[in-house]
This record gives sequence, C-alpha cells and structure tokens, in this order.
Amino acid sequence: MEDNELRELTLQALKEAVGEVDEKTLELKFKQEFKDRVNVYGKFENSKGYYEFALTFDGKGKVKRSHVNLIMPKDIKEEIERKTRVEG
Repeated sequence: MEDNELRELTLQALKEAVGEVDEKTLELKFKQEFKDRVNVYGKFENSKGYYEFALTFDGKGKVKRSHVNLIMPKDIKEEIERKTRVEG
C-alpha cells in the first residue's frame, strides 16, 4: 500500500473514530505490511488534545482494528506549562 493511500485511509478512519483531526499534526510513526493487511501506528492532535492510534487495514483498505487513545487533554498541557514556566 502506498504511503499517500495509507495516510488518506488513516485520516478517514480517525475522523470516523474521533471526529476532528488536525491533518498537519498527523504523524505515521510505524507501518508494518503483511500480504493481507497493513498495521499503522502514530499520533495526532485536535482541539481537545493529543492522541495516539493503532489501525489495521485489510488489503482493500477496510479497517479491521482501530485503537485511538487520548493521551493528554490540551488544557492539562497548557496548565502544566503555565505552572512550570520559570519567571525571569
């Protein structure tokens, strides 16, 4: 499966699972191809937070496995950065 096709299938699957996906933050970290399927792992952001995912597509591009996890809400990250900011 070509990288562009895999990226488009991944975006489509993530949008179905989560709704909103910031496409420019989508990062495919690892791809594993077998004769009848492709596994892809990565991360992305949206207005709610930071996510990691694992998807499996069959040879026709149909999602066979989908795991999407919110790693950290954006407001938590902003609060941590604000509290740990060193004042000069």
